[in-house]
Amino acid sequence: MDPQVQGLLQMMAAQAQAANVPPMWEQDAATARAGAEVSFQAFNAPMPEGVTITDRSVPGPVGQIPVKVFRPSGAGTLPLLVFLHGGGWVIGSPNTHAKLAAELALGAGCVVVSVDYRMAPENPAPASLDDCVAAIRYAVANAAEFGADGSRFAIGGDSAGGNLTAASALRLRDENGPTARLQLLLYGAFTANNDLPSVIENGEGKILTRQAMIWFYNHYLSGGASPDDPYIAPIKGDLRGLPPAHLIVGTQDPLLDDSKLFAKALQDAGVPAKLSIYQDQVHVFLQLTAMLDGAKQALSEACNALKTALA
Repeated sequence: MDPQVQGLLQMMAAQAQAANVPPMWEQDAATARAGAEVSFQAFNAPMPEGVTITDRSVPGPVGQIPVKVFRPSGAGTLPLLVFLHGGGWVIGSPNTHAKLAAELALGAGCVVVSVDYRMAPENPAPASLDDCVAAIRYAVANAAEFGADGSRFAIGGDSAGGNLTAASALRLRDENGPTARLQLLLYGAFTANNDLPSVIENGEGKILTRQAMIWFYNHYLSGGASPDDPYIAPIKGDLRGLPPAHLIVGTQDPLLDDSKLFAKALQDAGVPAKLSIYQDQVHVFLQLTAMLDGAKQALSEACNALKTALA
C-alpha cells in the first residue's frame, strides 16, 4: 500500500483507540453528527488562501436552506458549481467539507455553492434530495446573486453527495429543470448494494466501513423509501440524456465497484463518462490533500474537468 495512505490509516486507528468512543454505527445519529463536525475539522487544515467564504440561504421546500458560498478573490463573473457534501446523508456539512469546496473554487476558477441539506433520520429520503434539487434550481436561476454565470454550471459531490448529485441530475431531467454541463462524482454511492465485492474487501479499517454504510442506508431509508428507487440508487434509473460525468475513486474504497458499475451504466446509456481510479487511495481521500500526494493529483484532475466543462 502507498506508505502515505498506510501511515494515515495507522494514525486514524491509533486516534480512535485513544479516544475510546463507540464506533459510529453504535451511536445515535445526533451524537455521530456532532462528533463528525469536530473530527472532520482535521480535514480542513490548512485552509487555502484567496477564497472568500460567505454564509447565505436559499429557498427550499420547507423553508430556507443554508448554503456556504466559496468565491476566488478578485474575480469577475465566474461559472458555478453546486456542491453536495458527503456523510451518508446523516453526518457532514458544508463546514466539514470547507477545504475541499475552497480548493475546487480556486482550482477550477468557479463559484462554489455548498448546500446544507436536511439530514436523516430526522429527515429521511427524499428530504435531502428535495433540498438539493431546490438549491440547484435557485442557484442557477439566480446565479448573478453569487457573482456567477448560471448558463455555465456543474453539480458535484462526494460519497452520499455523489449519490445526491446523480439523483439530482435525474430529477432535473425528469422535471425539465436546467441541465448541468458536468456531474463531478467523487467516490459516490450509486447502487444501494452493501454486498458488492469492493464493499466486502475494503469494508473494514479503511475509513468507510461496511457497518457504517448499512447504518447510513438504514437511517436514509427510515421513512420507507425503497433501495430500488432510481432517486435512491441512480444506477437503477433510465440514465439517457444525463449530463456528462467525471468519476473519481480509489482502489481501497468500499465504493469502488459503485463507481465502476455506474460509469459503465452511464456509458451504456450514451452518456459521456470518464472513470479515474487512484491506486491505494481510500474513501474521502480528496479531502486529504495536506497528507496524500494522490489526493493532490485527484484534486487537480477534478479541477481540470470542471474548467474544461465550464469554459
